[in-house]
This record gives sequence, C-alpha cells and structure tokens, in this order.
Amino acid sequence: MNEMVISGSDVSFGLLEELMKQLKAGVKTKGKKGITGDQLRAFLEKRNPFERAELEKVLPFADEEVESSYGYPKGFQIRSVAEQVETLCKHFPNLDASHVQELASVELPEGAEGWAVIPKPEKVGKTYHKALETILELIAKDREFNNWREGELTEKHMKLTEKTALSHVKLNEQSGDFWVVPFQFGIKHRGKSVRRTRVVFTEAEFGLGVFEVAVLLLTHPDRIASDCLNIDCAGVEYTPSADGDFFACLFFDWSGSYEQLRLSFSRTGNASNEWGSVSAFFPQ
Repeated sequence: MNEMVISGSDVSFGLLEELMKQLKAGVKTKGKKGITGDQLRAFLEKRNPFERAELEKVLPFADEEVESSYGYPKGFQIRSVAEQVETLCKHFPNLDASHVQELASVELPEGAEGWAVIPKPEKVGKTYHKALETILELIAKDREFNNWREGELTEKHMKLTEKTALSHVKLNEQSGDFWVVPFQFGIKHRGKSVRRTRVVFTEAEFGLGVFEVAVLLLTHPDRIASDCLNIDCAGVEYTPSADGDFFACLFFDWSGSYEQLRLSFSRTGNASNEWGSVSAFFPQ
C-alpha cells in the first residue's frame, strides 16, 4: 500500500480514501451517515476527529506522537558486522561467528540502517534475563553506567512482547551463535510513545528487547550521549512492582548531570521528543 506523511505520521492512501467515502456519504445524507468536514479537517491537522473508541479503531494511540528533531550524536555511524563481531568476541571468544558475513551480505530492507549482530541469549546466560545481567555488567566495566532497575529485571518484572518473542524463535533458526538482523537505531520512531510505535510497526518489523539493545550499546558505546536521541526498548513489557501489570517499558538514556548512561522505565503511553524505539526487520 502506498504511504504518505501527514504531520509526521505515516498515513496510508487507503485510509484517506475511506475517510473521503465516509465524508461523501455524510454530504449526501445531510450528515446522517459518514463523517463531517470538520472531522476530516481535524484528522488532517492531527487532532482527534472521533470519539476515543472510534479513533482507536483506525489510528490506535494516534495522539501519542510529538514532533522531534533529536538524532544521533555528531559523527555517529553504525558499526560494520566485522567491527561488531570483533568487539563481541573479545568478551565471548568461544562463540561461532563464521556465518555472520554471509547473513549480512543481502540488501537491507526499507527502514533499516544497518545490521545488528547479537549473541544468542542462551550463549551468554542460561536465560534471557541472566544474559541481560551479563551484558549490563560488561557495559558498567566499559563506561559510567547507572542501572536504576538493578535486581528488578527478573522473569516477574519483564517479558517479551508476542511479536518479539516470535522473532526470537525465527532468529534462533540461524546457524552459529549470533543473530544477524537488519535494524534501525531509534530515529524512525522518534517522538512516538512505545505503544504507538508497536501498532505502527510494519508487518516485518518488531521491537528489540532490552538485552538486544544493551548488546548494541556495548558495540556502539557512542550511540547515547548528551543532547541526542534516547532509546526505548519496545520489544519488552515491564512491571516495576512485579504484580502482573505490565504498563511500562524499559529505556536507556543519558544523564547530563552525572555524565552517565542509565537504564530505567517509563509508561508505554508517554510520548517524548527525546526518545525513539529501536526496531529490527525480518530478513527478506
């Protein structure tokens, strides 16, 4: 389906055509059917033209987007797969990376900025959560890092979203000890809340979890710095109280006061111009 951009949002021609049909129906029946001109104008101006329940049928969480000019640090570049493998093999010298170059030899899909090289979690720790602990410890050795969720990253506190969990199953079918997957580092979804981001993912796109993002920050230590785009981990649902209410997401950001990288959480409905979700794409 063709896409066009209106006020920073991806809006399909199909949706606009449907709105126009409803508008015409309203004109023919003197407003008894369809939508009104005022409602269509509100839609184009990025205001809410429907009641909340009706809005969410076509544009879930559409009001949870803000304009953003935040980007990556000056001079930042996504590392080549060879550079990522070199960094990771210094920490995990026994892992098999013989397949990485071949998997990254195909064309990147639309929306991807580069290739992510991620150790399979079970090759780093017994569980996803243990693997995350290992990577966070390595980050702390490499730079100033404050884990505000230390001790609260257990199975009771976080879980993968359904789409991300399914992607892990598919990625585990790759040979060797690393996942090799196209990704973007947050700019594609800057200014969107996490739950808004999740509903606008393309069919082949999924959010990366906190383990995957932590690995990318290990191989790209200059990705987060002062006055640049921070990172939401849209592939993981989080509950700070471990009470089953997974209303939050985890994020990495930069503390200018302490000149350090931080890991904490926020509500999935919060939209900020300083944050963007990292996502990956199934290879075609």
